[in-house]
Amino acid sequence: MNTETDLLARGCRVAFAALLHDLGKFAERAALTGIDRERLDAHVTNYCPFRDQRYHSHRHAAWTALMFEAVEDSAPDLTTGDLTPFASRTRGAEITDSLVNAAAMHHRPRSFLQWIIATADRVASGFERHEFEAYNQGEDRTDSGRNHYQARQLTLFEQVGLDGATGKRFAVGDLQWRYPLRALSPESLFPVPRNGYEPEKDGPAQAEYRELWRAFLGAIECIPRGHRSQWPLWLDHFDTAWQTFTHAIPAATAFGVMPDVSLYDHSKATAALATALWRWHDAHDESGESAIQALSSRADWNTQKMLLIQGDFFGIQQFIFSGGAQTNRHAARLLRGRSFQVSLFTELAALRVLAACSLPATSQIINAAGKFLIVAPNTDEVRERVQAVGRQLNGWFLEHSFGLAGLGLVGRPASCNDLLQGRFQALIEGLFSDLEAAKLRRFALVEDAPGVFDVSYRHGPCPYNDHLPADEKGSAKLSRDQIALGTQIARQARLLIVDADSGALRSDGIVALETEIFGYRVAFTGDEDISGRFAPLAQSGGLRRCWDFSLPENLQQTLWHGYARRYVNAYVPRFGEVSEWTADKYGSSSETDDESPVERGAGKTFNHIACEDRRPRTDRSGWVGQSALMTLKGDVDNLGLIFRKGLARPSFARMAALSRQMNAFFAVWLPAYCAERYPDTYTVFAGGDDFFLVGPWLSTQRLVADMAARFRTYVAENPGIHFSAGMVMSKPGLPIETLARQAEHALDSAKSQGKNALTIFGQHVRWPDWPTVRAAEDELEQLAADYDLSTGYLYGLLHLIELAGRRNDPESSIWRSRFAYRTRRYVVDKLKPGERQTAQLRLAGALGERGIAGLGGAYRIPVFNHFYKQR
Repeated sequence: MNTETDLLARGCRVAFAALLHDLGKFAERAALTGIDRERLDAHVTNYCPFRDQRYHSHRHAAWTALMFEAVEDSAPDLTTGDLTPFASRTRGAEITDSLVNAAAMHHRPRSFLQWIIATADRVASGFERHEFEAYNQGEDRTDSGRNHYQARQLTLFEQVGLDGATGKRFAVGDLQWRYPLRALSPESLFPVPRNGYEPEKDGPAQAEYRELWRAFLGAIECIPRGHRSQWPLWLDHFDTAWQTFTHAIPAATAFGVMPDVSLYDHSKATAALATALWRWHDAHDESGESAIQALSSRADWNTQKMLLIQGDFFGIQQFIFSGGAQTNRHAARLLRGRSFQVSLFTELAALRVLAACSLPATSQIINAAGKFLIVAPNTDEVRERVQAVGRQLNGWFLEHSFGLAGLGLVGRPASCNDLLQGRFQALIEGLFSDLEAAKLRRFALVEDAPGVFDVSYRHGPCPYNDHLPADEKGSAKLSRDQIALGTQIARQARLLIVDADSGALRSDGIVALETEIFGYRVAFTGDEDISGRFAPLAQSGGLRRCWDFSLPENLQQTLWHGYARRYVNAYVPRFGEVSEWTADKYGSSSETDDESPVERGAGKTFNHIACEDRRPRTDRSGWVGQSALMTLKGDVDNLGLIFRKGLARPSFARMAALSRQMNAFFAVWLPAYCAERYPDTYTVFAGGDDFFLVGPWLSTQRLVADMAARFRTYVAENPGIHFSAGMVMSKPGLPIETLARQAEHALDSAKSQGKNALTIFGQHVRWPDWPTVRAAEDELEQLAADYDLSTGYLYGLLHLIELAGRRNDPESSIWRSRFAYRTRRYVVDKLKPGERQTAQLRLAGALGERGIAGLGGAYRIPVFNHFYKQR
């Protein structure tokens, strides 16, 4: 009987072989020099199909075999010792069932393990039999005329179409956007126009690949050596490195295949499927010739060998915005701590499922916005374990949150054929339906959950969340952890995850959370030396995960620091250099309810942030401008429809890629963009398809407009993909749950009037019209400065806007005459005779025609902004 540790290590090795089955595509396209050409030629004979008795195709398979050695030096032992289910080997020996052979033989599979990876490769691509045969005999050239060196990855977003029953089909030559071939950074996530970028010659194209290849080999050497003895821990790190350097490499460039899925997304899907398939066959003791024949002929492709496990965190907003008597005292830290906690709960729930099923990190295909998808073997034992984890999660959330939040867990059996293009659409619909049903079965309340909680409020309610009882320390452990999280995420860079019964998190420099989460203990560390102290714990298997959650220092920084990365952090505004003069900008806000000093490195409270759009008076006698916050909430329009109907040729890898890329805009790019361009904005939560930000009242307007413009580029200027947003301006003392409700109401207003829009100050503006509103604001500011427009005159514009908007009122048409009369009186009373005619024309054009007549009620936005700037 396999121990759990052995079974997990074996699954990791299968996953690793599948993850690197197309390693050769990366290496071959780099046109590496100094390699053993004689060995390469031998590998071509062994691993590559021989076509028409004339040539070998798919030569990347030979490169996979050749370049495995380049990776082996930084990996766990791949040559000797226990390599089950693969055969061990000595360097240079060729063993049929070695790990490298299983990876490289996916175009000429013979053994059972080779067929497992070859099958997963075809299923991940969604290939029907005839499609695979055409692909397997195709040339490495796309329909655009570019070969495999020159072709750059297309973006799935450009191909999304929502105007029909299913997405529109495109030819490669019709698509005008490509991803730059660079390591993963916030900026490299964005596609660029094909013209002027996609190389036309092999030399420059290969040079890009070479630079990336060398960076990749250097990166995997940075994985801590002490982690190599534990496959699950090391493979989690390697998965992040692989993503960092292959996220923009097209997985397939052969004739007839759209190069729109990255090498990372395809190989990750292949690894997850291969692990599940191998585990199913291992559990059923089916690995002989009959199993090989069934896989190769697809005779058993209707057998439901896989279990697709979905997790969905529900009650997110109620959990994040819960209030108490002293919630405002630590408002900023509580808010960012709770948001981080939601992401942490989701990650740890997924980890608990993986551990219960003895699966590696690569089996987790999707994790974004409180949702995850894990591919597991569909066996009786796994289904029972998933149900047990579901009961454990329910019990934990009922005990610690009294049902404020929870996580639904559902599994759907699937066959290989279910993941092919002919049936994948139905599978997606089923997955969405499962999640909706799970929300209606929260905590299995009709089964064994308590109707009334046996809880004592002997110490009163928690002052930060009045649903929870305080303990002898005067608050709830969960709330204290939230404050700790809100403090540490701005100071630390890594999370350590250990089993709850481990006593390892008692070292200097470690900040551990009080609450055990799903059987795990969690601690923060930021120093590399401190992290390194845990090598013995890693080698013993006690360190389950070590996650890097640091934010990049700029938009160009590569997102790799030697550890597995989780995109769970928010940007936290902090003070830079503060002089006595600039500190005066905050006035009484320097004595805040969050008790944070105005000094370099300190986190800014909402009171501080509210003052950041104030500006010094010209005589430096003080500061002018409204002190106020702007709460921003938004999400992508029609996201469910995009995933269910948007792509004409959906596949498992495409679904995973689309989810990862949608999440990355909000979880990767947005926090980095705030840090670099809008450093006074909190990203309370941002991921999946939605975002919730709090910032200074005016800067946040500029930020959301930048977001809309950048999102348009991010989705390759596809007019069918956009987001809507709602904004609410307030004083900083308003309870955050009130701000959340108001922002949600504003967002609903934006969506109810056509989507692709913003609601602010109660006004609905479509994103294509926002530049006109901004131009009107700039014009108003210039006129106010040129003619010293009085407050009374400008306040009168608000009445005229209201009058002009009375659609069914016959008096509405007189706004023009009233505007002309008031404007004439103003210029006569205030300006010199030589200035009056020009002023009258300018004011009539800007305020009357382009403002009130052109923008209607939306003209309130420039007028309001002008007034708030003067206060």
